[in-house]
Order: sequence, then structure tokens, then C-alpha cells
Amino acid sequence: MGRPGSGKGTQGKLLAKRLGCDIYSSGNRLREMAKGNGFVAEKIKKVIDSGELLPNWFSSHMFVEVLLGLAPEDTIVFEGACRRLHEAQAFDETAGWLERPYKAIFLNIPDEEVERRIADRRKVEGRADDASDTVDRRIREYDEHTAHAIEFFKSKGVLVEVSGLDTIENVHQKVLEALSL
Repeated sequence: MGRPGSGKGTQGKLLAKRLGCDIYSSGNRLREMAKGNGFVAEKIKKVIDSGELLPNWFSSHMFVEVLLGLAPEDTIVFEGACRRLHEAQAFDETAGWLERPYKAIFLNIPDEEVERRIADRRKVEGRADDASDTVDRRIREYDEHTAHAIEFFKSKGVLVEVSGLDTIENVHQKVLEALSL
């Protein structure tokens, strides 16, 4: 979890590789769905391009479906899940019902760093959700919603906070240390 550009995707991939497990990226899945044809694909594309979040039920359904499909011994890394309080609560309830322990990793970076990283990423990747007005909306969404989900995980004792202000390798090392890996 973290602000846009905090390194969630990069660190998620590194952690999944280290653990030898799959990664589920909500953002990647949504971008795949938006490439499709039809009414739902168009609605998803519109939401992504605007920088807004999908309805709680939609996002919750996506990761709950993944959790329900796992065998008890399976490990998975979720990237970009639980961006709203309701989603965090649904995730926690589902994981509890399935008796699956988990940790929520929060990559903490300030807004100024978000803007710098997103500008760099926009030049390299050209993602539509990295347009400057969209980034401002994504930061507002974070402040209004994701911060509450992070507080929820903190209150449950499952939040691991790591500063994202370092090299990719050093942040990865901090994540591994925080998870005792």
C-alpha cells in the first residue's frame, strides 16, 4: 500500500519473487480489463483515466475472488488492494474466515516525491493514469480513502510501515527485514 508512485508494483514484484509466489496487481488487472470491448471495459477505462477508484464492491470482489481460489498452503502478494476502508475490512474479514494470516505493507513517501516519481514514470511508460490532473486526483483519493485503510490495518496489528525514500534495493531490504524474511 502507499501513495501513487511509492513503489508498490516494484516492491510487490520483488517480494513475490523472493517468496516464490504469484502477485496479484489490482491496477494491472484493471488495465487488462479496460483493454477489452463492451460496456464494463469502457466504464473501467473511464475510471482509470480519471484517476478515481472503482466502487468498493468491485475492488473487494476482485481480491476476495482471488483469496477464495487459493489453497491453504498458497502464498500470494497483493499489490494495489484495499485502497478504501471498506475494502480493507472485507479483506480482513475474508482472510480471517479463511484462517489466512497476512501483513499489509505501507510504503511511505511524501507527496513531493509522488509528483517527482510520477513525472519520471510518465516520461518512460506514458500511462494515462499518470497525467498531472489525474495524479492530483489520485493523491486526493489516497488522502480521503487509503489513509483510512492504512489506519485500519494498523489498528489490527498487521501493518508494516517502510520508508520508500531510498533505492529500490534498499527499500526491498527494509521490506524483507520488516517481515523477518
